[in-house]
Amino acid sequence: MCGIRHYQYMLSILHLFAMVWRSYPMFVLLLPLVAAILFFNRFYPLETHPTEEQVFGFIVQSAPTPTAKCERFETQVLPKGKVYLYLLRDSTKALPTYGDTVVARTHIEWNRSVGRAFAAEYILLPAKTHRVPLQVRLYQRLASAGLEDDELATVGALTLGYKEDLDPELKHHFQASGAAHVLAVSGLHTGILYGLLLWILTFGGRIKPLHENRVGRWAISSVIIVAMWGYAWLTGMTPSVVRAVLMVTIFEIGRMCYRQVISLNTIAAAAVLILLVHPTDLWSVSFQLSFAATFSIVLFAKQLEPSLQRLEWRETWRGKIVSYFLGTIIVSIAAQIGTMPITMYYFGQVSTYFLLTNLIVLPIATFLVPCGLISIALGGSTTGVLFSKITWLLAWVMNHSVEWIEALPGSTVSASVNGVMVGIYYLLLLFLYAIIAKKRT
Repeated sequence: MCGIRHYQYMLSILHLFAMVWRSYPMFVLLLPLVAAILFFNRFYPLETHPTEEQVFGFIVQSAPTPTAKCERFETQVLPKGKVYLYLLRDSTKALPTYGDTVVARTHIEWNRSVGRAFAAEYILLPAKTHRVPLQVRLYQRLASAGLEDDELATVGALTLGYKEDLDPELKHHFQASGAAHVLAVSGLHTGILYGLLLWILTFGGRIKPLHENRVGRWAISSVIIVAMWGYAWLTGMTPSVVRAVLMVTIFEIGRMCYRQVISLNTIAAAAVLILLVHPTDLWSVSFQLSFAATFSIVLFAKQLEPSLQRLEWRETWRGKIVSYFLGTIIVSIAAQIGTMPITMYYFGQVSTYFLLTNLIVLPIATFLVPCGLISIALGGSTTGVLFSKITWLLAWVMNHSVEWIEALPGSTVSASVNGVMVGIYYLLLLFLYAIIAKKRT
């Protein structure tokens, strides 16, 4: 009897696995991949001991970022990889610029795939020719169009992912108000760009439906995929933007095959591809926040979307406005549900006015990103200056909005959790979703 029961249990488990595999095959692949990365990291840690003190040549890859007593540079040390180099601030020494080589005797502390090093004394070897990165050249076009100060820095961060000029106090306003995700190029920004590209390539929506024209559909999808990956490369290929562009790519390939659904499979496929190429991204805060927010939006916000679509007044212009703000509220709450434990784990605080922040900031960003891109494209021309004035106004309103929200009483609440509590939270979240999904069926 005992053997029969074990056999029945095994059959039940296999049946459950087959059901999950049919519905979410990529999600089933993601879980063992994550488990394998954690297992190998447990027995073959990716962290290494500091190198012995020796002479290194650091090739500077970024502008300086001020810290308390140092200037931080993103550098490359061949063949070791990416290293954050901290140089002691000294007014008598010239700071290195992009392409220069800093020679210093130090040791590198490696944390997974990124190193950190400090140098009080160093020799600067200027590059023979300073190659200005495309990202910096485009940022300079924003300046030539008339943008300056904090507004220039904000637009540069939102459109190009260029954060070197962001004032630390301004960063704090965005973080405390719950708008830090706006400064990191992610799904929001790629979604805006995707909508803009689709609107342009379909001549304002006049070319529809696309499924009636195979050549047109493939041509438009191909242009979108190439343009989105170009944007991802321009903004630094961070996990958040790579995830978003991967999802757009999978979505567009699905549309070529007459499938147009963003689901758990789509998100899981993006995660699997990223982790296969860069397993260490599993420990990236950006990676964790990005996927936690997206999974949560698909799990919970999508549950309420059919209710919004059934509203009779939705097609009127008032209904569209109300529907937009209701959708923003639903998505904001869903994203907060997914990211809150990670935020508490790493930063020890929670933004209490995140909903108010998103209701103000997201509509502004929807217009600011395309206006900023147009300002970059047109530069200092008459039309470019006109768009830059609109962009400046939008950035000014956004900056002062987050500053005002951050100044409200109780804008942040201190709260910290450990890894076990984070795991329990997500298990309970999945259990809650299973209950909701079962009631809807």
